[in-house]
Amino acid sequence: MVESSQDTDRLADPEAVAVREALERILASDAFRSAPQLSAFLNFIVERRIEGRSAELKGYTIAVEAFGRPADFDPQSDPIVRVEAGRLRKALGQYYQGDGADDPIRISMPVGAYVPVFEHLGADGAVVEPAPERAVSGDAGALQPPIPERPSRHGFRLGHWLAVLGLALVIVPLATWHYLPRRETAPQPDPLIRQAQLIEEAARRAGSSASAHLPMVVVSLSGAADDPELAGLVQAFTRLLVDALARFDDLVTVRTPAAGADLYSGADYVFEMNATRQGGATEGFGRLRSVKDGRVVWTTSAVQTLPKGEDAPELREIARRLAVRLGEPFGIIHADYRQATTASPMRCVFQALNIRRTMRAEDHLAARNCLEGVLERDPAFHPAWSQLALLTVDEYTAGLNPLPGSPLDRALSAALTAVRLAPSSARAQQAMMDVYFARGAHEDAFRAGRAALVRNPYDPDIMADFGARYVQIGRPTEGLPLLQRAVASSSGRPAWYDFYAFLAEHLLGNDKRADAHAAIFVADDSPLSLLGRALHLAGKHDEPGVSAALRRLTRAAPLFALDARLYLSRMGFSEAVIDRIMADLGPRRLEASGVH
Repeated sequence: MVESSQDTDRLADPEAVAVREALERILASDAFRSAPQLSAFLNFIVERRIEGRSAELKGYTIAVEAFGRPADFDPQSDPIVRVEAGRLRKALGQYYQGDGADDPIRISMPVGAYVPVFEHLGADGAVVEPAPERAVSGDAGALQPPIPERPSRHGFRLGHWLAVLGLALVIVPLATWHYLPRRETAPQPDPLIRQAQLIEEAARRAGSSASAHLPMVVVSLSGAADDPELAGLVQAFTRLLVDALARFDDLVTVRTPAAGADLYSGADYVFEMNATRQGGATEGFGRLRSVKDGRVVWTTSAVQTLPKGEDAPELREIARRLAVRLGEPFGIIHADYRQATTASPMRCVFQALNIRRTMRAEDHLAARNCLEGVLERDPAFHPAWSQLALLTVDEYTAGLNPLPGSPLDRALSAALTAVRLAPSSARAQQAMMDVYFARGAHEDAFRAGRAALVRNPYDPDIMADFGARYVQIGRPTEGLPLLQRAVASSSGRPAWYDFYAFLAEHLLGNDKRADAHAAIFVADDSPLSLLGRALHLAGKHDEPGVSAALRRLTRAAPLFALDARLYLSRMGFSEAVIDRIMADLGPRRLEASGVH
């Protein structure tokens, strides 16, 4: 059988790994961290080249799939790809003159095409020939090396970890949660088989834009046309706001209206903002409107001292705060989209995001079923894979709705699929962090957490999740600043943000500051909030309150009553932190509440 040019152009595994490592270094640099559109552009063309799909790197494909332009995009009337290509070439040149001067692989995009070139440099800085590439067939079932139990990289090829799924199918599943009573039920299909089928389908469809729809937001800002200084500030603010919003790439798609284009084409929301000069200050008024029914969803206004130049730090900070308010997982856009949408795949994503608010088994099951239904219809929808990975971690840590086999293997495969489909997605890296952490691979987990923050340093959910991991292993001084930023940024945050901030302060002996966080979760009945309430009231010597909180915790988390230390260990707490929690609650209180 003759291989297509696409197949023969695919990079061999060692070469692909090296190029992806080079790409990660570039994306982590200061210049690319502050330019998500350039990062998405570079990531898109490099991945296409690695996969042997260079022939697809045309202006139309890049505009639609990398920049989110609609299907009727016209490259002649909208020069977005040519403009961004020029910016990308310049940014790469600057990177290799500075941070990347010693990189062993250089990535470039020659003028006249959008296909990247990979050059290997020797110790003397001269270009050397890379190792010969071998052709790799497109057969997902080909034999590939298995993933180690604790993988150290995220850039696995699809074939590598599909093999693990295949091996897992012939291994007798270990019985988890074996001490809990179970009913005799009919044999269920192995979830690894189903997931492997979805992954194979996702691999086939990864090159096409997913049919599932993210909320589209158009940002339209205006300023006084006869005031050049103000007009320049408005344009700079627009760029900053769009860049910041675009980092929430699993929750929204954002664009600015092209010249002469329909402002509302394909949009769900339009954020309009007008700025006028008031002496030495600027007065801004903004509103978010629903395109579907014309509702004004949210308005805001502010008067600010006129920033000194388009690079003023305060301009960036205002854009950051506004982007977080609009685009975070519990922000304005998603609060409205949750209510207005009943059949969208995003409803399943929102259900999954809400699980850690309640940690109820029925909510977890509904969200998992919903996500699996979305992936049956559209396996290339990467936000669903990220959320499925996070839900599957909860299956292991909290014992929610366990399925046959290893939940951590399924969680790993789902997270790797999300990363494979969307390497620049911060949420996919967050999922990798939680999976690695649950597997005990803390170094890999923190590496993924840092990668998530590089891709989106504005998402409070990622900040809080990353900070919580440090607190759980007894490093509260490193986790607390992240948690404080998350709490300050998210007005609609779930109570677990404050639980981990409380625990960090408690471990550091800052009881007064811990009390401020306790005031937030005392009215919440999720397991972590109940645990926090018991710890808080134990410090106040409120014996009836501690007893009531512990009894409610045993009902919300039955494993805590059966084996409190095992429950806390499954949740990811280190032995030292578990010792402190158990000591602070006190053996007598625990025994009196039926806790073992």
